Amino acid sequence: MESTLTSPSFSALPAAPAALTQLRRTLAADALKLRRTAALRLTLVSGALPVLLTFCIYFFKGDIILKAGGTPWPRFISTAWQTAGTLLLPLFVVLLTSLVVHIETKATAWKHLYAQPVGRGAVFASKLLVILVLNAVALLLFAGLMLSAGALLGVLKPKLGFQTYAIPFEVVCWMLLRTYVATLGLLAVQYIVSLYWRSFVVPVGVGMGAVVATIALLQWEHADKIPYAAPLGTAMSMKMTKAGLEVAHELAKHEWYSLGWFAGVLVVGYLLLYRRNVTN
Repeated sequence: MESTLTSPSFSALPAAPAALTQLRRTLAADALKLRRTAALRLTLVSGALPVLLTFCIYFFKGDIILKAGGTPWPRFISTAWQTAGTLLLPLFVVLLTSLVVHIETKATAWKHLYAQPVGRGAVFASKLLVILVLNAVALLLFAGLMLSAGALLGVLKPKLGFQTYAIPFEVVCWMLLRTYVATLGLLAVQYIVSLYWRSFVVPVGVGMGAVVATIALLQWEHADKIPYAAPLGTAMSMKMTKAGLEVAHELAKHEWYSLGWFAGVLVVGYLLLYRRNVTN
């Protein structure tokens, strides 16, 4: 009887999920990890400090600041935005990116994360999207708190006239859009730094040092090219006129630079990180 040799059958390996499926799964996991974290708490309270400072200034000195009369909203909005853009908003972005990335570092979960059936690109994009969304939420909360503080001043200090004049919603909306764009450059830099040095201290130290150095270089003719200076540049772009507060409806030069930093740093940073992870 002739024997026949049969080749063993191998079961096919499951196909890798589609790129969008990988991103969706990674985003869902990152959203769950945000619960009860310092990054989420920072996002929810970050806009309170500049608004509180501006509220106190106008509560105690508003009659002196607004002695010329007219609508108080333009000066109030300008003061609050410049207070946020000078130091607090850049520092918020520095801390936010570090805290989001540090969630994995603190749990020593990077190797486990890369062992999951998702690509490195999905992990990279997911955490970036989380930071972008939190940044947008923080700016929206800042604007909401600012307008609420002005309305409260209208109740507590009716002589200031906040309750008499309409809120310039169009100005606020344009400022929100332009400020968000202005934060993108430094956000990308801090994100790559946080991924490259997987600690909390180093990215925060780099970011704070850059913010302080930027403040010292504000008079430099090329300061608009520095990504950490862009939020203040946007805050200072508001113009006080007899008609009220005016904001250009197009991006300024420093905001285009911010977009350039965002795109360039993310591409170069991803390639460097991918090469480092592959070779290591």
